Amino acid sequence: MNLGLFIRSRLKIILAGLTIVTTLLIISVASAFFSLKDKMNQTLEQKQFLRPTEFFAEGPIFVPRRLINADTLSKRFEDLLYRARQADQVLLSGDYFRGDRAACEIRAGGVLPEEIAGCFVFVRKDVPTDAINQETAWVFFDANGMILRVAKGSPQNETAQINLEPVRFAQYLGSEPLMQEQVPLGEIPSACLNAVMAIEDQKFLEHGGFSLTGILRAVVRNVMEGRKAQGGSTITQQLVKNYFLTSEKSFKRKLQEIVMSVMLETRFTKDEILQTYLNEIYLGQNGAFRVHGYGSASRYYFGKPASELNLSECALMAAIINNPGAYNPWRKAENAQKRRALVLSKMVELGMIDEPEAESSRQLPLPPKPGQALAVETAPYFIDAVRKQMRANNWPLEGARIYTSLDLDAQQAAQEAVQGHLSRLESSNKYIQSQKAKGRVLEGMLLSGDPGTGLIRVAVGGRSFRMTQFNRAVDSRRQVGSLMKPFVFLTALGETRKDGTRFTPITLLNDEKFSLKYDAQTWNPANYEGKYFGEVPMFFALKNSLNAATAQVGLEVGLDKVITTAQQAGVESPLKPLPSLTLGAFEIAPKEVLGAAMTFASLGQRPRLSFIRRVDYGDGDTLYEHDPAPAPALDPVNTSVLVGMMKQTVISGSARAAPLLGFTHPAAGKTGTTNDNRDTWFMGFTPHVATVVWAGYDDNTVTKLTGASGSVPIWTEFMKKVATRFPADDFPWPEGTVKVTLDRSDLEALHALREKDPDTVELIFAEGTQP
Repeated sequence: MNLGLFIRSRLKIILAGLTIVTTLLIISVASAFFSLKDKMNQTLEQKQFLRPTEFFAEGPIFVPRRLINADTLSKRFEDLLYRARQADQVLLSGDYFRGDRAACEIRAGGVLPEEIAGCFVFVRKDVPTDAINQETAWVFFDANGMILRVAKGSPQNETAQINLEPVRFAQYLGSEPLMQEQVPLGEIPSACLNAVMAIEDQKFLEHGGFSLTGILRAVVRNVMEGRKAQGGSTITQQLVKNYFLTSEKSFKRKLQEIVMSVMLETRFTKDEILQTYLNEIYLGQNGAFRVHGYGSASRYYFGKPASELNLSECALMAAIINNPGAYNPWRKAENAQKRRALVLSKMVELGMIDEPEAESSRQLPLPPKPGQALAVETAPYFIDAVRKQMRANNWPLEGARIYTSLDLDAQQAAQEAVQGHLSRLESSNKYIQSQKAKGRVLEGMLLSGDPGTGLIRVAVGGRSFRMTQFNRAVDSRRQVGSLMKPFVFLTALGETRKDGTRFTPITLLNDEKFSLKYDAQTWNPANYEGKYFGEVPMFFALKNSLNAATAQVGLEVGLDKVITTAQQAGVESPLKPLPSLTLGAFEIAPKEVLGAAMTFASLGQRPRLSFIRRVDYGDGDTLYEHDPAPAPALDPVNTSVLVGMMKQTVISGSARAAPLLGFTHPAAGKTGTTNDNRDTWFMGFTPHVATVVWAGYDDNTVTKLTGASGSVPIWTEFMKKVATRFPADDFPWPEGTVKVTLDRSDLEALHALREKDPDTVELIFAEGTQP
């Protein structure tokens, strides 16, 4: 065979093979390219259309006669990033002024009434410039901190209520807890942009998505030091990795990252890439919530918006990017300072700042650690309750801006009260200690809200959301024990006895041991510790929670009528007309107990309960807005008579520990303890705040506690911090009622005076029934 022909033949075969291989390679690369492009487009679309769910808490509310602490309120304005101004300075959106009487007169431009001791004046952040004059808010208070009047505008127009804007306290993207606030690139200081580029990607403005020299430099250094001492990723690559890919460490993933970085650079401008990077980058962990982006991180670390960051703060933010855990300024202060110094040195090398500026910033202290984060331990229970209300009404969560009724300070106070008392019991009560040694955890629950509106301000579903996500505030159903007694007595107050007389607070009841046979069973209601008092007045039986007397009243007036009363007050659980109904031997939900407490506190007006004030979507379309108007449910006169008796429970009855522990505002309530002391309750309220507390074991283990020892201390600790924001008002007794004071001789004649009881008792009677 001719050698030349042979060679040409072989060359043709080789060239054909190379052509096939090249074609396959091109096809493979093209396929991979388009695959990555599709992946990028799909991710962009998914993230574009997956809108976050935002949760807002109530901002401070100012209404006449509410008590404020001026120093605390000033701090609240500072926490909300308001700017303090002097009396002669013009107020803009986001400004506030606090002054004494003289300074307030200067700002008001006239003489104020003598009772005014000071004022706050502010303009909400969401007020547009052209509406500042009309929306300027005025809050005037007296020497005791009581708000005397609130007004808006210049000149002032009095109004019933003024609110600060709601506070966003949680955000979720899908199911991921996330704190993220989008900030335009133009609002981020140039010092921050330079700091990021100096430490993360010095050639960001020059390369096309990746830096070959940067990758080679990182490889050489890592090999020389025998560890990963330097990364080679550009800002664009970091964005691709965090936004489109996973954290997998492989050559294939790195190659995808480089290709997609080039694709991203061809599709978006440098400003768009940098803005997205600064809004997406992970910068720390606030409890359960991941902190992403400069907007949220600047508030988390420095308590200010990103636009107000100085050079030192910008350098620290850039330092944190590399490893938020290793450079956390509160847990790794030395590391954070060194990394901040490195960022500043890099900026000097690149001519972005001079050495004196860098040195001045190096000397500045790291930011102080903020107070205890709310969202970590308390808000999750409330958020869970909100989510369940949303789902129950088939309202979509995605994209919703949910303006909840959560009171941040009250929620924190409630969690501390629950955790504090249960921890004290575990350290001082030998029986509780023995149960803890067996692995049983004593749990608690607290719900609280506004009786006038039905808005629930607090929901603590357990001691620790981290330990158990079971939300006892909304998901549990427990026997209520003696909490049922107010329904029994309220039913009686609307009935006429066989002898033609009406039940009143001093109607004598028979508190003696008895047995009842029904359905081939025998029922023997027994008093606590087996003590019986013979003939006693109704108020005495209620305040001391006497089972025998209550059971006989319930049987006399009719169990079906007792059920009707409970349902009218807010109980929705199915109830059966069994004798044990009178002593609460059935299960209901805590929210129903709170509803009844609110109805009692409103003297018969039943509010609609809600964890949500308003739900918005899109550009402000409102799906739901809470209607605060209550509906008439119970007779106001009879309910007032009942509440008057329930006040004695707190003054000298089973909840007398409340005033002894320091809560002295007028309040009414009822303790509850179930058989074998498995559940302990307290339902208590003032005219302004209704609160329900439960403590016990999830598995129904005996606690050997009562409502007085298990739940009243929690209620008291909470109410001392929250209910005292309001004046010490008594209940607004309606027409048709008469207030009567019984003296010592009256009480002795009624057999209603026990050791350490007060010598006088104030009760409410229906007009015409008073003694």
